[in-house]
This record gives sequence, structure tokens and C-alpha cells, in this order.
Amino acid sequence: MQTLLKKNILLALILLFLTLLTRASHELTSFSLPDASLAIFIAAGIFLKQRKWLIVFVASIVSLDWYIININNMTHINFEASYLGHVFTYIMTWELSRKFLSDGKFLEAKLFFPIAFIAIVLSYIISFSSHYFLSGWESNPNFYDGLIYLGSYFNPFFIPNAAYVGILFIVFKIIQQLPKLTASPNKIN
Repeated sequence: MQTLLKKNILLALILLFLTLLTRASHELTSFSLPDASLAIFIAAGIFLKQRKWLIVFVASIVSLDWYIININNMTHINFEASYLGHVFTYIMTWELSRKFLSDGKFLEAKLFFPIAFIAIVLSYIISFSSHYFLSGWESNPNFYDGLIYLGSYFNPFFIPNAAYVGILFIVFKIIQQLPKLTASPNKIN
């Protein structure tokens, strides 16, 4: 029991560090990494299934966003109804991963990638639509212009998230192979 708790805490700290590194990379490094929050929530949903971890990760995202907005004096960004749509996407991603990819199912590419890509696309649609329709930045938001808005930002959102999901799957496969590699040492002939 204690070992599992220690492993969960270590994994949570690693994932939170990666969230900090990618979500606020322009603050921490001289180069800007794309945001890996969705892939991180997929991994956390798979391994840290308890709701307390979901609360920790959502709180970290909100806190980090609040910090970045305030430190950069980005008064045009607000935490209103549109931001709730954005936060909902992380909860949805966590739940999809927890429900459909935990218990070893994440190692099956034919299950992992469709679920991950559904999470990415739904997150994009919900987050960007809530931003377009609820942020108040558009004086007369309409459906057609909303579709144009969605279309214009899809590739910059989807490609990095799909790449992170691919990297995540490769990491899962490597970790799965580690016990096999250490159990049978290479024989020198």
C-alpha cells in the first residue's frame, strides 16, 4: 500500500513538472514547448485513477494559468464561462482515459489512439467553441464564423497534441519492455 502511494506521488510529481515545463515553457526556458497538458491528463487518468488526483491536476492547471495571466498582465484573458469549458476538457480527457484505457488497455494501439484522438478533437471543439462563443471577445458570435474560427486553429492544436500522444504511447511500450530486458541479460557468444 505504501509502495503504491509512493509510486503515485512520484508519478504525479513527474507529470506535474512536465505540465509546468510545457504549459509555462515560455516562462521557464528560452524556447517554448507546445502544451502537453492533454497527453499528461491521459497518462494521469490511466495511472492515477482516484478523483483526488484529478482535483490536484485541475488545480495545478488553473493555478498555473492564473499565474501566467497575472505575471504577464494579460488582462484580456479572463476566468469566466469560456474558461470553464476549457477546464471541462481536462476532466473529460481524464475520465475517458480512466474509463477506457486503464488496466493495461493503453498498450493496445487500436484502442489507445482512437480514444486519445477523440479526447484531443473533443477538447479542441469544446475549448475553442466555448472561447469563441462565451469569452465576449466577439460582439456577435455566429455559427458560421465559429466554424471558420475552429478551422483556423485546428492544425496548430492537433499536431502537437497528436505528437505528444504518440510519444506517450512509445514511452508506455518502452516501459512495458523494461522488465523483459532486465530479466534476460544479453548473452555474449
